[in-house]
Amino acid sequence: MKSRLHILRLLVALFAVATPLSLSATPMAAQPTSPEKPEMPKSVFVYPQNPNQGRDPFFPDSTRPYEGEPKTTDTASLTDLYVRSILQSGDRVFAVINNHTFAPGEEGTVLTKDGNRLDIRCIAIDSKAGAVIVESGGTKAVLHFTINP
Repeated sequence: MKSRLHILRLLVALFAVATPLSLSATPMAAQPTSPEKPEMPKSVFVYPQNPNQGRDPFFPDSTRPYEGEPKTTDTASLTDLYVRSILQSGDRVFAVINNHTFAPGEEGTVLTKDGNRLDIRCIAIDSKAGAVIVESGGTKAVLHFTINP
């Protein structure tokens, strides 16, 4: 029993001596001080010019990827706007411009007859005169209420 205890102590002592020696056997310069993160590659997407080069995986029969640049349409202007109604509720007043309701100071996007979108801001509403002052892109206009636009 005593011999086993001596052998166990001897093994522990040898392990304690061998471990620091094995760690110090590597040169200090070879140990990295801070691990460098690898640079991640950037994804590159190339649109095909024709169906032979590739297709849309979700809509394989679509020709949309090969149509090129979208066609630009004429931009909407303030002349495409009309006032459908002016509503007064107590001390508040609202104007319906192209099916979008505005209060003075509100901003919103309206849809014109041609389907173009126009961002406007309602500056003031005069319910007695039936006029609304709007602004879009730095240009102001006075819109008048008409029964049939």
